Parts: sequence; C-alpha cells; structure tokens
Amino acid sequence: MKKDHRSGGKYTGSHTTVIPAAGLLTDIADQQPEVTKIALGYIKAGLPSAAGKRRAKITERLGNLLLSVRDNVSQQEITVYSTDLKQSKRALYQGALKFGIEVSFVD
Repeated sequence: MKKDHRSGGKYTGSHTTVIPAAGLLTDIADQQPEVTKIALGYIKAGLPSAAGKRRAKITERLGNLLLSVRDNVSQQEITVYSTDLKQSKRALYQGALKFGIEVSFVD
C-alpha cells in the first residue's frame, strides 16, 4: 500500500488518500483495539503555509472522535469511531506528541 493511501480493515468509504500528518494519526488509531472504524475526509490543499507546523484538533462527539488535522499547506478531517473514546483520545494524543504534532482539544 502507498504511504499516502489507507484502505481495508477499519477504513471505510471510497476516499483513501491521506495527508502526511493524518496518515500518522490514522495509523495510531488503526492499531487501537477499541477503534472500530476510521472514515477519511476530503483534503483541502493549497492553504497558506503553516511554517512547517503540524496540528490536530480532537473533538469528542457521540460515539466518535473528529480529528481536524493541519499539515503545512493542507487540512483533512478524520472521523474515528471507538468503543472507548477516552482511551482512543489518549492514544492519539500520546502518539501525536511523539511525531511532533501539536494537539488541542475542542469541547
């Protein structure tokens, strides 16, 4: 599988392309046993430069987490469905920090 595409297993839908920062986070989510499904959103490309900073906003919703991931010049939303949202959120946060992705939480 190409490094910028994800499909099969827990991945749903026909959209398979991920931006680099989102790819790191989806790989973390895919390894979590409590995660049941990962839905990749469309990519917004050509955004103003973020000076190389990668960020993720995690929003807890009913039965899922919405990840809004910003790479240098692109943005993508990922929906992660989980049976244990707190554990999934913790794993994503810890993994993101290891890859140098700033994380914020939205209520």
